[in-house]
Amino acid sequence: MEDEDGSARLFRAALYEAGIGVSLYRVSDGEQALAFLHQSGAYRSARRPELMVLDLNMPRVDGWTVLRSVKEDQQLSDIPIVVLSTSEWPEDQARSLAEGARRYLVKPFDFFDLVRAVELICAEFLPQAVS
Repeated sequence: MEDEDGSARLFRAALYEAGIGVSLYRVSDGEQALAFLHQSGAYRSARRPELMVLDLNMPRVDGWTVLRSVKEDQQLSDIPIVVLSTSEWPEDQARSLAEGARRYLVKPFDFFDLVRAVELICAEFLPQAVS
């Protein structure tokens, strides 16, 4: 769940560059993320994600709240969550993992580092999508 257009475009480009064929759904804020996950409102027909890549710094409802909400919901708690954040603080990493994230990655500033991160995420959580 990524709120910034530029970051979402880069992530989509990294998937393409890595040759990973998955459906990518993007929301603009944490409130929309929760609606998507609960298939409510405009997202009634949304597919349940196999993996969620979550930014912690989202508007309206922050990523911490989304992470906690997913992990507390019995119907959603098994969705693996990978936090992809600009924060390099060890406290954020430790808290994310303690609250149920499966991985914590710092957003790389180099495109090819992002491609490599996407490859690692997908190899671990979506091996069927990796060519």
